[in-house]
Amino acid sequence: MSARPKPPREFTFFPVVNFITGPPGVLRNGGIWKSIKRGIIHELKLSTIMTQVLHFVDFNLNEKSFNEWFKDGKTLKDWIIQENPTYSPILFADSGGFKLLYNREYDLSKYQLKATPESVLDLQLKLGADYVASLDYPIPPGLNKKETNERMEKSIMNAVRLMELVYDSHDVDVFPYLAVHGRSYEEIQYYVKRLFNLLEETGFNEYSHYPFGLAIGSMVPIKNHYELIVEIIKALKDTLLEIHSDPEKIPIHVFGISGRITPFMYYLGVNSFDSNTYVKAAQNLQFFVSYTQKKKFYTITNRDLDLCPFCDCIRGRNLQKAKKILKSKSYSRYILNGKEVIKSDIYGIIALHNLSVQLNLIGELKKYNPKSREFKEWLVRYANSDNKLLKVVAKLSTIDEDFIDIATKFKLKLPKLSKGQFYAQRISLKRDPTKFDITKTPYSVSPEKRVILILSCTPKKPYSKSTTHKLIFRYLQEHGVDIKKIEKVTLSGMYGPVPQDFEKETSILEYDFVLSSRTPEEQITLVSTRLKEFLEVHAKDKWVIAYIGGGPYRKIVQRVQKELNGKVSIILLPDETQLKRRVNSEVRKKTHLKTLVATLKGLLKNY
Repeated sequence: MSARPKPPREFTFFPVVNFITGPPGVLRNGGIWKSIKRGIIHELKLSTIMTQVLHFVDFNLNEKSFNEWFKDGKTLKDWIIQENPTYSPILFADSGGFKLLYNREYDLSKYQLKATPESVLDLQLKLGADYVASLDYPIPPGLNKKETNERMEKSIMNAVRLMELVYDSHDVDVFPYLAVHGRSYEEIQYYVKRLFNLLEETGFNEYSHYPFGLAIGSMVPIKNHYELIVEIIKALKDTLLEIHSDPEKIPIHVFGISGRITPFMYYLGVNSFDSNTYVKAAQNLQFFVSYTQKKKFYTITNRDLDLCPFCDCIRGRNLQKAKKILKSKSYSRYILNGKEVIKSDIYGIIALHNLSVQLNLIGELKKYNPKSREFKEWLVRYANSDNKLLKVVAKLSTIDEDFIDIATKFKLKLPKLSKGQFYAQRISLKRDPTKFDITKTPYSVSPEKRVILILSCTPKKPYSKSTTHKLIFRYLQEHGVDIKKIEKVTLSGMYGPVPQDFEKETSILEYDFVLSSRTPEEQITLVSTRLKEFLEVHAKDKWVIAYIGGGPYRKIVQRVQKELNGKVSIILLPDETQLKRRVNSEVRKKTHLKTLVATLKGLLKNY
């Protein structure tokens, strides 16, 4: 049996890579991921990689193709080595908890998988993972206290179960990382103490015999709230110092966070982190030009390519040609720098460039002792022109007076710290469509309202306070539409129609759910039936406009249109022929808003 992998001791970055993007092998498919995989396996040869254990579900992989990856005991890592026999990275597999939180309709049964610690570990081993994370239940910002406590307890129990599987029943040579969750200093403190108490009760108190790491989760939703990130990391470090005899032995990983906060994580004693920022940015055509700045790819010049090791084929005159290709048809083939390419190849170049910038930052940080005065001065200079980063320095100055001295030396006035919680909206993850049903609630549309305007629901509650709803109604007012004659009704993926007067009902304010292509037919039918019944009762003498961009919501409206068979006139905007993508953001485009204004004015001109 091979030796158990050792955790990283120096600051380590695990770029997130999706390998299983279709049938095997590794470079057979994947679009942008195909270019990324090629660059990582054959050029960068990164020593450490994170793969999200359930990433393959995003690529509509069927059961047969999925099983082919693991035929005859072959692992994902075996496939990587087959592609380049000189390359064998350390592979970290997460548990899929975050993906399951925000994509609860995933059907894992067709892959013979379950959301259990045993099933997840089995899949992590199939991937050939060296480091494995415990199956966790991330905590969204604003989640109510009862559900927060339930999810924390489940995560803690699963962490203990992973230790049992790794060291007792399975005895496998992987290094376990136990997920840690909390949105405040106090929640982290409670979680870690509870976890360590249970580890001691189950016989895992001898760290030298049963080593593990801790991995901080629930971070992606707060990725832009740097002060809170610092507080959570510090809470974990402080609690370990309080309860463990040798806390420095326990490696700390941070899930899903990178970017400008990275140097501060190094200072705070984080050992490793992972992120897919480099590829997310590339998909949005964002090109990193420094550690802290990025530009839209269409605006970069050849000077911005100077330090890019992957940009040879787009330098010089080829840069303008690459920009032109990105505006052309997908899947068509083009000649660039004498080679045949498709659009995704250029996206891949941008992603690999962004990744190289992140790796350069890690190399720069490792030149310093994170606790040295020299590095603290580096941090202050790094943060100097960014008020958000200066707030992080201000927070650190409350625990390390060196930062006050350095700020004084540099003649910097540190900003005041933010006060209070960054989230105010309370949510629930429980699904209960019976909590609100307009078809069983006393309600009528005022006679002066001539048009029922249906909009899709938003994460922000009340819906009327959301950016999208405010933008739409502001645009209508600015362009002369009499909004007093409009009854706004929001189509909720949970409850169906929600008239504006009901937006502040507790059940409406607290639910956290949107329709997706994976939503069960039962829920689609529920929303469709309620919308149909609502319109049959309240829209007999009204015009109805459904101004909706998102595909699942449009399909419900189209289904109801067909079922009503002309009994109620429903105008669905934007028109199918004008939609570039069936996503909610389409309704914010001026071309569609102009059509909405013209349609409303036409309907209301006689009233």
